[in-house]
Amino acid sequence: MRMTPGHPSGPQDTPLFHLVFQRISESPEGSVPFSTWMDLALYDPEWGYYSRRGGDPGFREVGRKGDFYTSVSVGDTFGLLLAHEISRVWEVDFGRSLPFVLVEQGGHDGRLARDILAGLREIGSPLLRGLEYRLVEPRRALRGSLEASLVGGSVERLRIVDSLEAARAPVGLFLCNELLDAFPVDLLVFSNGGWHERRVGWDAVSARPVWVAGRLRPEYREFTESLGNEFPEDYVTEICPAVDAWMKEAAQLFDRGLWWIIDYGHERADYYLPQRSTGTLRCYREHRAGEDPFTHPGEQDLTAHIDFTRVEEAARREGLARRRFTDQHHFLIKAARPWLLSLEDQTPDPAAVKRLRQFQTLTHPTMMGQQFRVMELTRLGA
Repeated sequence: MRMTPGHPSGPQDTPLFHLVFQRISESPEGSVPFSTWMDLALYDPEWGYYSRRGGDPGFREVGRKGDFYTSVSVGDTFGLLLAHEISRVWEVDFGRSLPFVLVEQGGHDGRLARDILAGLREIGSPLLRGLEYRLVEPRRALRGSLEASLVGGSVERLRIVDSLEAARAPVGLFLCNELLDAFPVDLLVFSNGGWHERRVGWDAVSARPVWVAGRLRPEYREFTESLGNEFPEDYVTEICPAVDAWMKEAAQLFDRGLWWIIDYGHERADYYLPQRSTGTLRCYREHRAGEDPFTHPGEQDLTAHIDFTRVEEAARREGLARRRFTDQHHFLIKAARPWLLSLEDQTPDPAAVKRLRQFQTLTHPTMMGQQFRVMELTRLGA
């Protein structure tokens, strides 16, 4: 029976609640996929989490003052180590080919771009002679902020572009760090011996979104059949359909290139373990994790782990191949080798000690070292 929601009012009366109320009211099912809610909560131009309230351009704080930590917020060591590895693969895999384009998507406030370029300068990489750094930011207001803080400042060799298509180049390297975990996901539930969808409805009494059960959409049937039926009752998990369309575009960036995808997630066999019965969807606000995505809409981050098998499948369809899949610990240990060798037989100065602490945070297995995974994809034909 189609639900007729009551109009939102009272203490929960917020612009995002009005938006989802409108979507639900217009839906023949009386509910919308969770990806609709997640997209509004994160990316609505005025009220989404990744937009400044009221449309005022700006960037969400990360690190100590924000809602969560990232490898970038630990300090500039992450960018320095990536600079070492970028310089190495440019020499080994691309034969020092120039010009060379480095494309970053999901670069937030541009801090990682700044750190990588500073790292390349610090190590004296000859790559800088013919490098162009293209930072992809589709939101006009935030592009303006990046232009003012980066291009209009002292950061050289950097351009802000509005799309992956605008970043295309014959040869280069693509980088995204914690991008895919913020792609909207749909929720799947196993109950009564079969798969269903967990959707977002509306409760007229509380005037807020609520979970409702829905029929599985046809586009998800083949996938759920591949998962099987050996799951506990009310098992909840996620699926991220946006990965396929994104990869179709990202894979066209270069004729010859490397793609680095850094994020937290699992390969499929681990992602959909029966014991992972509540899924990986999480909410973060002021460094506190939560499990209710309907509270503080636009004021908390929503995130889900990555099914890296889905990423690889999408990449193969577009002509890319997986070269390695590892954790951040092993990836950065390899990248750090030249830097660590340069510190041998020296008494570390205060700056080196600070970086060594950051390095430990980034690589230690109990900290960020095993939390994040790195997938390297390649197209290195002539």
